[in-house]
Order: sequence, then structure tokens, then C-alpha cells
Amino acid sequence: MPEHKSTETIPRTAAVLFVFGLALYLLTRFIALDKFPIYFFSDEAIQTMTARDLVARGLRDVDGSLFPVYFENGGQYNLSLSVWLQVLITGLPNAVWLTRGLPALLSLIFPLSAGLYLRDHLKARHWWLTPYLISAIPAWFLHSRTAFETALGASLYSLFLYLYANYRLKDRKWLLPALCAGALAFYGYSPLQFVVVLSGLLFLLADWRYHFASPKTWLGGLAGLAVLAAPFLYFRLTHPAAFGQHLRIVHSYWVSGISLIEKIALFLTRWLKGLNPLYWYFPNDHDLIRHLMKGYGHIPWIFLPFTLLGLGSCVRQAREPAGRVLIIALLAAPSGAALVDTAITRLLAVLVPLAMLTALGLEEALQRLGAKLKGKRVIAVCLAAVLTAAAGWMARDAIVNGPTWYGDYSLYGMQWGGQQLSAKIRAFKAAHPQAKLTLSPTWANNTDVIMRYFLGDPLPVEMGTLTGHDTYHVPFEEGETFILPPEEFAALQENPKFAEIEVLDVLPYPDGKSGFYFVTLDYAPGVEAIFAAEQAERQQPQQEQVEMWGQVVEITHPLLDIGTIATAFDGDRATLIRTFEANPLSLTMRLENSVEMRAIALWLGSARSAIRVELIDAEGTRHTFEGFDAGTQAIHPVRLEFGQTFSVISLHLSVESLDEGSPAHVHLWDVIFE
Repeated sequence: MPEHKSTETIPRTAAVLFVFGLALYLLTRFIALDKFPIYFFSDEAIQTMTARDLVARGLRDVDGSLFPVYFENGGQYNLSLSVWLQVLITGLPNAVWLTRGLPALLSLIFPLSAGLYLRDHLKARHWWLTPYLISAIPAWFLHSRTAFETALGASLYSLFLYLYANYRLKDRKWLLPALCAGALAFYGYSPLQFVVVLSGLLFLLADWRYHFASPKTWLGGLAGLAVLAAPFLYFRLTHPAAFGQHLRIVHSYWVSGISLIEKIALFLTRWLKGLNPLYWYFPNDHDLIRHLMKGYGHIPWIFLPFTLLGLGSCVRQAREPAGRVLIIALLAAPSGAALVDTAITRLLAVLVPLAMLTALGLEEALQRLGAKLKGKRVIAVCLAAVLTAAAGWMARDAIVNGPTWYGDYSLYGMQWGGQQLSAKIRAFKAAHPQAKLTLSPTWANNTDVIMRYFLGDPLPVEMGTLTGHDTYHVPFEEGETFILPPEEFAALQENPKFAEIEVLDVLPYPDGKSGFYFVTLDYAPGVEAIFAAEQAERQQPQQEQVEMWGQVVEITHPLLDIGTIATAFDGDRATLIRTFEANPLSLTMRLENSVEMRAIALWLGSARSAIRVELIDAEGTRHTFEGFDAGTQAIHPVRLEFGQTFSVISLHLSVESLDEGSPAHVHLWDVIFE
């Protein structure tokens, strides 16, 4: 009878302690959720705003497609499942705690599935410690409190591993749920696409005998996989350039001009970086500060011995499916980041196998202690108390001290201010109803999205800078007020063109320094002469030399404000040149030695454009060719055929934006000579 009571009590106690661990996890996710992280990033706001726009269009995207698979963010299609989840809260007012709270709640999948994995498949007696351990991991604490897709994808990857192990070790009926979880992780976060596919291939190879022992199971799995992959395949067919565009925007070396051997070498190097203990267990300055907990490693360094202990246990039992799954996951998880470069957001899925290996290592240590000491359950409970205290201390430190951890609140720092500045703008408009506000967007990415989130449509402010007033003599309107970050305000004070600068209000940064200035101003006397001199200087043609065709080519062009002239001939569609104000964009090329040409292709964008090419052949004869482009949303080539091959010694190219006068910006992505 006592033995039976003990057998029943232990699982019940473990379950209760596990539930307490999950409660600790949720508490440390939701406490002061709108206060830390201290920023509310555009990549968070866009989740809710895209969902709202989707619902407003009747669940159609901007192109009119019903139930779209992917959504655009910053010129790339990298949002999917996270937007559809936000549809669940579109009936509620926008609130940071709601936008973050939904993915924070779903991140509970990670400690839940990881704990069950240790209980069901690794047979760990202290499986219930898993949520306590995960609650104390700094990188997961930070990112699971944001609305970024990365924690959502990693949580679903954890579920995928657990359900796959169920299929492999319990019952074949778990195959379809495992595939569904893998698909959700695949659609949850773009870097996980490669991770999930690679994991699946490795599982297929490692367990091929088991898979193909039941034709009914693998045929059903193949059919399920086809259904789950169909939305992705449809998107790829309808948006064939999206994948390459995404890689170019994130500056992946896979779309660069280096050799395949060099690409493979870079991939392996960055894959190894994603497994480097120095990166994970000790403070680093590699990641952006907004993705770091100051003074903390991504994982506490004290966890490292237990991680290694757990890894050693899995390696020794690599023939056993439960340990082998974790080894495969550890090897596959950094692969998505390795396509670009090491960054904690892209690498967050690595925490899934690392956390489970650490929990397994703790189990091994407790078992060894239990063989020598009595009361190992007391030791385990004390360990849970220590992890609880560590998680609580970390949460308090972040909420209380996090706002002043880093003093850079600008674009390249914390990008702080969306929530606070929006409240300040409302108060300022209430006090100055006639004011015409212009907000500088330079302090954050996609500032318009952040402002839409907090201030709604139509925005009570215009997004813009003083650049227009600084470049051209544009009179200020009555009540025109500019909201400027410190760098722009300091530059304004030093600018001789402006006078009568009055600061109407200031929003301080968390460290007490002045953050955003509400200012009015006017032009200084005699400013017209300064503008005239600057315009005359800008209109002077620029001359550069570029190496092409094995020779030095002299190119005359107007002043550019994006790119260098060599950018127009680098064959990279992710780079472009843009005129500062000249329309048309005119390039004159003088060659030392003649070059054979029969056509020219220009990569252009959305503007309607007139194209004119004048070339002089080796005999001195001039030839003129003209073309027209109606423009499209995606950059595209426009080809002019010469009708025959010419030996060209000089060439003049003109691209005119037809719907704009001058000054105007004319864009050109690439020039290809054939």
C-alpha cells in the first residue's frame, strides 16, 4: 500500500510543479509587457496593422487575392502566420499588451512541449523543471515578450519536435499532427523554412526504415505534406521574384557574385557561428542592442555544463530516436541564419534543442547526486526555487533598469518613442489645435506604420523632415511645427539658413535627456543667396571613372543622392542609383577602346519613363534609339535593340520620369550592355 501511494504521488507532484512552472513562465512574459522591451518596433506594429488592413479588405491582400499566404513588410514577403493570428484581435483597440500578448501566450507551447518531450521520450524524472529553466533564459525572455515572428516560429518548431517523437516512438497516427506543426513553424518565420525542411530531410534519412515500413502511413504523410505545401508553392508560382528579392534585401551572400565553393564555405562558417558557446553563453556585442539584455548572455553561462552533459548523453545514445531527434534539431536549427549571418532573431530556434539538452543535463546531474545523497527531490525543488528567483530577478532588472541599459535611442539603437511620442502628439494637438505637425521619420524603421498603430487613420501628423526646406526655398506655413530627434535639432541650430527657432515642447528619453523637440522656425535674412549658390553647385556635372570591359570608362552624370555611378553597372538588382534632383537622368560614357554592342537593357521601377540612347561608333557616326516604359511595381528590365552590332566608342543614356517635372528623383537599378 505505501509503495502504491508513492507511485501515485510522484507523478501528481511532478504535474503540479510543472503547472507552477508554466504559471511562472506566463507571469514573467506578461508582467509590464508594454514596458519591456522599451521600444515598440515597426516589425511588431505591422503585424496588427496588416491584419487590420486584411480584414478591412475582406481577407484579401493589396492585389485582391483571397486568403493570401504571405504579406509584404519592407519590400519583402516575410510575414504569414503571425498576421493571421493577429486577425483574432482586430476587433479590439490597438494596445501593445494585446499585440505582444497573443504571441507571448502562444510561446507557452515551447516550455509545454519541451517538458512533455523530456517526460514522454527522455523519461526524465525531473521533466517538470523545464519551464523553470526556460523562464530564466534571457534571450527567450526578451523575444517572447515581443510580437516578432521569431519566438512564434521557434515555439512551433518545439511542438514539431515533440509530435515527431510521438510519431516515431508512440504511434504512427502522430505523423499528420507532426507535419502540421512543422508547416506552422515553416509559415511562422521565414528563416525557419530552411530549418524545417532540413530537419524533415534528416528525420527521413535517419528513420527511413520506420517511415517506409508502413505504406499506408507514408503515403498518407506524402498526401498531407502536399496539401500543407500547396499554399507556399502557389505563392512561389505567383510571385517568382519574391524569394530572390528577400535574399537581396537581407544581403544574403547566396545572391552575390561569388563562386559556389565560396558560398558553401560561408554557409558552413556561419552555421558553426550559430553553435558557438561563446555566442550563446556569454555577453556579446555582435547583435543589435535592442536584441540584447545588457550584462546577460543569451543563455546563462552556468547552464553550459548541463547543456554539454545533456548533449553527451544524447550522443552516447544516438541510436535511440529520442536523443537523435535533439541532435538533428541542434544541427539543423542554425541553418536558416547561416543563409545570411548570425543574429539572435534568426537563431532563436537553436534555443529549443539547447534548452532541452540543458534540462536533460540537469536530470543527469540530479540522478548522480541522488545516488550519493538522500532527498534528491528536495534538491530538485530547491533548484526550481533558485530558477524562479533568477527568472524573477531578471524580469525585475529588465523592467526597472532596462530603459537606461543603453543610451542610444535612435534608429541604430533602441528606436524608442513610438508609444510615448504618440501620446505626446495627442496632448500637443489638444493644446495647439491649429498646429500643422511634421514628424521626422529618421528615428525608427517604418515610422509611418508605428504612428498608424497608435494614432490611427488619417494620421494627425505628416511624415517628413526639414530636407525640403533646407534644399529649396519653401516658405513655412502658419503654425507649421516640426518634431525632430536630437541629431536633427542639433543640425538645425548650426544651419545658417534658419532663424527664429522656438522650442514649444520636448519629450525626454528614458535617461532624462531631451529626445524629441517640437519646434517652429523661419528662414534667416539673405537666405536666397545661399540657395542660389547651392543650386548652381548641384547642377555641375559629376565625372567618375569606372573599370568596364577591361578598360577605364569615363562617365559624366548628374549629382546622385543614392548609390555611386558604379552601382548602375554592378549587376546587382538590390542596389540602385538615384538622382538628387535631375530629371532626366543623363549618363555620358567615353571609352578608350571601342566595344561591340547590339542592345542595352535597363532595370527600372514604377515610374513611366522615356528612354533615349545615343551612341557614336568607331567611324564617328551617331545613332539614336528611343523607348518607353509604362512602369510596374516590381523592378523589371526594359530592352532596346539596336538592330545591328555597333563598335561603340561613346554612349549617352537618358532616362526621363514622365509624370514628374524637375527637380525629381529618377531611379535606375542596373544597366546591362549586350
